[in-house]
Amino acid sequence: MKVIFSGTGSSTGTPQLFCKCKVCLSENEKNKRSRFSLIISEQDTTVLVDTPFELRLQLLRAGIEKIDAIWITHPHSDHIAGIDDTRIIAFKNKESIPFFADAATMETIKLKYPYMFGENEYSSTPFLKPEIITSKPFDFRGISFLPIKHLHGSMDVCSFRSGNFAFLADVSKISEKEVGKLKGVKVLSVCTTVKQPHYKHMELEKVIKLIQKIDPKRAYLTHMNHHFEYDEIKSSLPPDIEPAYDGLEIIV
Repeated sequence: MKVIFSGTGSSTGTPQLFCKCKVCLSENEKNKRSRFSLIISEQDTTVLVDTPFELRLQLLRAGIEKIDAIWITHPHSDHIAGIDDTRIIAFKNKESIPFFADAATMETIKLKYPYMFGENEYSSTPFLKPEIITSKPFDFRGISFLPIKHLHGSMDVCSFRSGNFAFLADVSKISEKEVGKLKGVKVLSVCTTVKQPHYKHMELEKVIKLIQKIDPKRAYLTHMNHHFEYDEIKSSLPPDIEPAYDGLEIIV
């Protein structure tokens, strides 16, 4: 499986507007972070995780030529605001795109973007085909998905494990039952937005402890805000944990 970290920034991105901190002013390309997204590919199937503001630019940079399905973790704007750019995927595929989200997330997105799911002026078929995620594992065109449920403040979020790779999107709390689903995973990515305690995000210290509890061979931090300077954070982490950066590609 190939995993592309197409966006590794928090909701405000880095550089952050109007900020003059050293990270926002940095010339290091690894400190320039667009909003969170992942792309996973296995054999001939490619799945996009989340549709942020910069989606079109991310897909162009990654050289992606097709998307077979979309997985949405939760309905915050930095994870869904680029959804309109997925119309071109449906045009190219000549069919509706399988669109995976839990029931509450799906309902929110339908309210915000009704034209993506029904009649529209451009196509005789909807752009998106709703596929409701429950807790049950399933396969999609040769890729296995084991949903991982956790909290982002009071909001439910749905991440997943696929074979030896797993990720956790915005996370403030995760149950022992869900942590158990991650045991034995070889590569883990965790959204690590803040360094200090926060009611909606697990801070860096707790993320490191969670990773060590799950014990993957490698782990990557993503969804980082502008307080994470790439070289500094990399040098401070355990050797099996490192910050991701926009455009990073790994093979799992």
